[in-house]
Amino acid sequence: DTLQIGYGLLPNSILRHLEEKKDLGIHTELLTPGIVRLLKKGVINNSRKTIHQGKTIATFCIGDKQTYDYIHDNLAIEFKPADYTNNPIIISQNQNMVAINTALEIDLTGQATAESLGKMFYSGIGGQADFMRGASLSKGGRNILVLPSTAREGRTSRIVPLLKEGAGVTLNRGDVQYVVTEYGIAYLHGKNIRDRALALVGLAHPKFRSYLLEEAKKLHYIPSRQKMILGREGEYPEGLEAYKTTDSGLSIFIRPVKISDAPLVRQFFHQLSDQTIYRRFMAVRKGWTEEVIEKFVVLDYTKSMVLLAFPEEPPHEEILGMAQYYIHPGTYTGEVALVVKDAYHRKGIGRALLSYLTYIAKQQGLLGFYAEVLTENRPMLNLLEKTGFQIEKKVVSGNYELRIWFQ
Repeated sequence: DTLQIGYGLLPNSILRHLEEKKDLGIHTELLTPGIVRLLKKGVINNSRKTIHQGKTIATFCIGDKQTYDYIHDNLAIEFKPADYTNNPIIISQNQNMVAINTALEIDLTGQATAESLGKMFYSGIGGQADFMRGASLSKGGRNILVLPSTAREGRTSRIVPLLKEGAGVTLNRGDVQYVVTEYGIAYLHGKNIRDRALALVGLAHPKFRSYLLEEAKKLHYIPSRQKMILGREGEYPEGLEAYKTTDSGLSIFIRPVKISDAPLVRQFFHQLSDQTIYRRFMAVRKGWTEEVIEKFVVLDYTKSMVLLAFPEEPPHEEILGMAQYYIHPGTYTGEVALVVKDAYHRKGIGRALLSYLTYIAKQQGLLGFYAEVLTENRPMLNLLEKTGFQIEKKVVSGNYELRIWFQ
């Protein structure tokens, strides 16, 4: 990847976590001590850039004496005018260009300001918009907006219903691809207003989510009947995100479902064959209403879990498989179900999902799983029977009822 790192402590703090990377490139407006530190370590060598190979490209530098000593007469660093460095067409010629910038506020539709708070100016526009747009035009490129969820020592949310009157829109809602706060990541590109609003509410500090949800309803960004689990029970468990390799050698990314996944889940169900749907739901389903989809994406994570499997590489927009459990009250067991996209059967995705779901269930203190399986659904039966756990199995009304005990 070729990187642009914007102004501010937060974007530059990311550099400290890149020391295990290799062959990174730099095409940026501002050269910082953090970039120089990675140049010295060889993490940044620009060897795989598609333009200016072997060269660090920047417009100006702000740093300390060690930084200036390093760049002095360094032929591997070139400073160019802003009208070249910041030209989105030039930026886009760097394949896998990644622009990382920050903002003062972002509203629920995805437009952000980095220059003013209402009518009070904070800074100039700078090159942020140039790099965010250039990265989105780059082959394999992406742009990332990072910001703390709050300001003023937690008294103000940086995610707001509307930008304050008079604020400059530094990035319009079509510019931003990824938004990151300490509460997770939202991919906004191509999303409608409803999905954007729900995703951004989920990135806000928990104490502001109820307010933002109600404001989104008042603004008609989301339906008045929209459900959302607030408080600790509805807080997305980011720590459960994991990369796995299946028995067939397929690399996948597994994470809990988010409320903003509704369109992905609907698309996933529509892509399943009639046989796969019948085996999963024991019925023929043709319509996937909002009420049905809501049951899979609006979760109390302390009582249920839905895991989604994606291809390893971002943007994680194609669901390959789904595994879930719902805890039966008072039993310390969860009803389990799995379904995998037809084209990915027999690739080990179901086994990987079940294994990870079992791990999570144990961490939650569950004693086992309960499952209802059609007698004809041999793949699911085989998967459950090969877990290595004690299994009680009986036939009821032509279907298997299984109880899987972890101990």
